[in-house]
Amino acid sequence: MARIFDWMLRLPEDLEQKFKRELIAFEEQAKMPYVTSIERLGRQEGREEGRQQGEARVLLRLITLKFGSPSETVREQIATADSETLLRWSERILTAQTLDEVLR
Repeated sequence: MARIFDWMLRLPEDLEQKFKRELIAFEEQAKMPYVTSIERLGRQEGREEGRQQGEARVLLRLITLKFGSPSETVREQIATADSETLLRWSERILTAQTLDEVLR
């Protein structure tokens, strides 16, 4: 609902600030950290996806530092791996002598 107001209505600065304060107070009073359950699920999925992308990015950096720039095939393999697999590969890179040992 706040998005609709933001999109449709421009208030003078003093009223804008008052509206924001009252909206925050209302959300706190109603204990509404999210407007809808769909939005909450979207934020949770976004955090998980962001975490997985971060894990993949770190692993790619470690591979580059230890073995040189990875092929596009390896990049795709890492980009599509789940979080548990990325963690396992990240642990293996510590002792692996080859990239194949990491990704086996």
